[in-house]
Amino acid sequence: MPGDGWKYDWYKDSKPLMTDPTYNIHSAFPSDTGVYHCTAKRGNFSVDSETLQVRVEEPPQPELSIESEWKTFYPNEKVILKCSINSNEWGYEWSKDGYQLSGDEDISFSGNTLSIRSAKASHSGQYSCRGKHLKRTLVTTRTTGDLQLRIYDNTPKPDISKDQWFEPFYTGEKIQLGCNMTGDGWKYDWYKDSKPLITDPTSIIHSASPSYTGVYHCTAKRGDFSVNSETLQVRVEEPPQPKLSIESEWKTFYPHEKVILKCSINSNEWGYEWFRNGAPLSGNREISISGNTLSIRSAKASHSGQYSCRGKHLKRTPVTTGQTEALQLHIYDNTPKPDISKDQWFEPFYTGEKIQLGCNMPGDGWKYDWYKDSKPLITDPAYNIHSASPSNTGVYHCTAKRGDFPVDSETLQVQVQEPPQPKLSIDSQWKTFYPNEKVILKCSINSNEWGYEWFRNGAQLSGNREISFPGNTLSIRSAKASHSGQYSCRGKHLKRTPVTTGQTEALKLHIYVDTPKPHIRKDQWFDLFYTEEKVQLGCNMTGDGWKYDWYKDSKPLITDPMYIIHSASLSNTGVYHCKAKRGDFSVDSETLQVQVQALPPAVLSLETELSDIMSGNILTLRCNVSDGRQWSYAWFENEQKLNGSSDMFKVTATEETIKSEFKCKGIRTERPLYSALSEGFMANNIILKRKILLAISGCLVCSIVILIIGCLVLRITRKPEKKETVPEDLFFSMADSKNQTASPLEEYIDNSPTEMEECEEKEELVTDLVSAIHVDGVIKDEDSPATEANGLTSFKGI
Repeated sequence: MPGDGWKYDWYKDSKPLMTDPTYNIHSAFPSDTGVYHCTAKRGNFSVDSETLQVRVEEPPQPELSIESEWKTFYPNEKVILKCSINSNEWGYEWSKDGYQLSGDEDISFSGNTLSIRSAKASHSGQYSCRGKHLKRTLVTTRTTGDLQLRIYDNTPKPDISKDQWFEPFYTGEKIQLGCNMTGDGWKYDWYKDSKPLITDPTSIIHSASPSYTGVYHCTAKRGDFSVNSETLQVRVEEPPQPKLSIESEWKTFYPHEKVILKCSINSNEWGYEWFRNGAPLSGNREISISGNTLSIRSAKASHSGQYSCRGKHLKRTPVTTGQTEALQLHIYDNTPKPDISKDQWFEPFYTGEKIQLGCNMPGDGWKYDWYKDSKPLITDPAYNIHSASPSNTGVYHCTAKRGDFPVDSETLQVQVQEPPQPKLSIDSQWKTFYPNEKVILKCSINSNEWGYEWFRNGAQLSGNREISFPGNTLSIRSAKASHSGQYSCRGKHLKRTPVTTGQTEALKLHIYVDTPKPHIRKDQWFDLFYTEEKVQLGCNMTGDGWKYDWYKDSKPLITDPMYIIHSASLSNTGVYHCKAKRGDFSVDSETLQVQVQALPPAVLSLETELSDIMSGNILTLRCNVSDGRQWSYAWFENEQKLNGSSDMFKVTATEETIKSEFKCKGIRTERPLYSALSEGFMANNIILKRKILLAISGCLVCSIVILIIGCLVLRITRKPEKKETVPEDLFFSMADSKNQTASPLEEYIDNSPTEMEECEEKEELVTDLVSAIHVDGVIKDEDSPATEANGLTSFKGI
């Protein structure tokens, strides 16, 4: 408090504590929580301070945990302990067996984690931790309770166990293997021949097969730590195959004969089950079963059928062998013809197939002779053709002989043909390809009974990402140079698997290493073309089957190997390129600039002299190309070329020529070889106009001359007449002077201007007529040499 003489009293929750300028709590407890203030006193005067809230709490209690479901470990396992406080203001101190820990090669501290990289038995003990405030260094939490950590001295192998163990197991049996490791948190992986199988404590094979034969072991894993068990050899075999036999030299019997069948396995661990026509048999009055023997005491036709047997293990009851091949037992009522049989019968057989014919006669003592087309072959119950050829085609039968009694079988037609020869074709007109093109080969047999095998350079091909074999097609989606080679194919019968056709003749397929651009060529190429010139562009790509699209300024034009502009125009100027296409594959050429400039113009003018018209209706035409080059000229009449190369051309106006149209153009020996064709000129109207104008002009001149002469004559002829009458006029004038009568001389003198006015009026009339003729529409354009009619200048020099 400012000033001297003050004393200070302290209060907590309004209760007095002490009198001192300072109030110190040297070791705070939760009981020190409260509202504090002080009072300054001097004499009887006192002043209270503001209040101050003080809150004291126990530090948070850390939680000690282990990052696993187990607390016992094996050597080399990784151990992670965590000391957790729900705040980032705390650091951590660790203790083992009451002693504070510091980091070393095996133990490290990171944040709230203690990590033992590779556990040892020496790391076993009681672990605890406490928090230490990072800023308020004197503040620590309580120490956690101890966590007991145990690390074994060594690591045992997992125990691999087996249930009902046999050497060997038989197909179909159950095999159960177990894996166990001391401690918690273990997972178990099973391996066969070091290849992973499943993750489970138990590996169960519910129905064994020979493919399960192998070396098994399990691996116990928890965290990053794993331990392998011992290995265990499992062997699975097919049960032994019993042999079925008949206790006689024959398999066909007559009624009341005794028949004995035996089913044999070279072991006394097996019992036997019997089947007839696939159905189980049990003993009865007629059939008895004893050990491995089936006995029919008195045979009947009803006992005929397909007999087979199988073994059944006496101790391992689920285990049975496969059934034997069926044995055909036949009991006849009488003696039939020999039975000629056929195995896998086809119409026709193919070359190389096996043909098996059998001849069988009920009873014993029979011998069998075979015939083809009535010619003897062999003596045997069966006639086998192991590799058929077309020469084996024929009619077969057998004869059963016993003593002097022979019996012929029915006949049997055997037909053997060469397999059909497939046709190998390429699904394009070309056999050379560029990278990324699609290639399709087809192997065709006119039958749906065949599959196909493919070969390249003699080695059989199998499908992959690049080559596939749908149906009778080999498809290379994106060709590469490595796909080049000699390709062939053959058919393989879908049902008669040994049957294959011969390979086709090899088809050579060539794929280039890279793709060139199409060659765009130009014929008589100039940097600058002139209008009406021919521009010819060509596009070519190595190989067959290409189509060519043309583009000008990237806009499509035509599809053709050539692009021809027969008569160039200014609109043909642009950037050209072509695109070679075949199938879905296309390649662009380089671009080519075409620039077209207009031909220099030819101007046709009429240069006719007045003397030409006067001398015979001759018109003179001039052709001029004013571009500074030296030109010769060509003249045309009605599109037909005329003789002459001068710039001047004279035309006599005949009845035919005045109706013709004339044109001209410049020609030269260097480009441009010619100019543009001039506009056409027809002499018809021009000659007519000239004739009319000339005639009128002549008439006008004559009229003017005649008029002048007439006026002079009139003036001369009339004056003498007046002189002759003067006296008379004077006489009358003098006589009548007093009457103020005019004299004849005065009248003559007075009348003279009138006559001159008449001449002048007639002259004006003629002049007006000339003007009117010039104004007329027929010759209006011919009044001046400087005036052009249809672009032609006439009457030069007038």
